[in-house]
Order: sequence, then structure tokens, then C-alpha cells
Amino acid sequence: MSKFEKLNVDIRKENGTSAARRTRLQNKVPGVVYHSGVEGIPLSIEKNSLNKALKTGQMIFEINVGDEDQFVLVKEIQYHPVTDDIIHIDFQKVKEDEKISLDVAVRSVGDAQGVKLGGILVQMLNSVSVKCKPSEIPEYLEIDVTEMAMNTNLFVKDISLPDDVEILTAEDIAVISVQEPKEEKEEVVEMIEEVAVDEASSDEVESETEQSSDSPEDKSSEVDKGESGDES
Repeated sequence: MSKFEKLNVDIRKENGTSAARRTRLQNKVPGVVYHSGVEGIPLSIEKNSLNKALKTGQMIFEINVGDEDQFVLVKEIQYHPVTDDIIHIDFQKVKEDEKISLDVAVRSVGDAQGVKLGGILVQMLNSVSVKCKPSEIPEYLEIDVTEMAMNTNLFVKDISLPDDVEILTAEDIAVISVQEPKEEKEEVVEMIEEVAVDEASSDEVESETEQSSDSPEDKSSEVDKGESGDES
């Protein structure tokens, strides 16, 4: 019995944008299955069945194409930008006994010591590339953050790997860090900016006051000079 869930697919007789649009109007999702050295075969999958299959978290499915059972890996899913519905899916044919490369999600486990002291846990890398047999593909990989102190990092090399799973991502890339909270620093910066704005406003008011107080005197002097000239 196969370890992978079966997914019913049909071969599409037509290809292209118009054909894909007609497929969607039939409540089906257009797709393609690729195999090395072989031209892609256009498929259609019943929409509800595909959504149900993907919710299992599996990435490998068993399909029947041309009366031949095949194992396929989900390579790419395209979503509608507004409705978020699946509008196209690409599969890659794989062999059960051959290793393949793919991306797998990374999840943190445990409560970091630095977080308990007020730090913030920041995950910089959400997935890594691995190589393994289809039957050995993990749903996700774990990285233990329990011993993380404030201002420390964990790297790809710190990820826990199941047997027979090889990691391809560079081991010196940071995955997770515990950082000091930035709220206090931001508050200080905001206070400094507010003080600077208040001082600038105060200077402007004083400058305007000085100008307004000087103007009458200047005008009065000009008038006095004019009258004095007339008398002479």
C-alpha cells in the first residue's frame, strides 16, 4: 500500500491561457506534471479534492496519468491575488527510492531564557533546503531555543535533522535570534524629537515677536525724519 495520498487528476486535451480559464470555470484547477527530459503533461484537478489533499500537509501525492501510477512532488502553487484561490499547480515526477531536493519549514521549540528576561525572539529564516527520499520528507524541522540568552543567535547547523535527511542550506546562516526590546530606545528618540520641535517652535515665536515689536519704532522714526525735513 502506498505511503502517499492518492489524488485524482485528468489529462487536459487543451493547453494555453484560454483552456486554463475554461478549466477553472468547471470548478477545477489547471496544472502540469513535469519529468526530466519529458515535456510537461497538462492536468486538471477537482478544486475541492485538491484543497483537501493539500490540507494534509503532504507534499508528495500518488496520481494516475495515462494508466500509469506516478509519485509527484508539489513544486509550485499559484494563488489568485484577491480571492487567494489556487489558480495553477505544478508537479514534478519523482521516484520513491531516489533522493530529491526541496524546501522544508523550520519551527522553534522551547522557551528561550532570553525571552523570559524580556527579550524578543526573532526568526529570520523560515525554511531550509534539504535532500532526502520522498518517503523521508519531514513535515517541518525543529530548532531548540531553550538555552538561548539575550543577544544570541542560532544557525542552520543547530537545526535538528532526522535520519537520512541532508541539509543543503549553508550552515552558517542565522535562523533565530533573541534581541533586546527596542521600545525604550524608540521612546527616548521620540522625546528628543518632540523637545527639538518645541524648541524650534519657541524660537520662531520669539523671532516673530521681535520683528513685530521693531516695526512700529522703525516706521515712527521714518515719519519723524520726514516731518523734520518738511519743516526745514
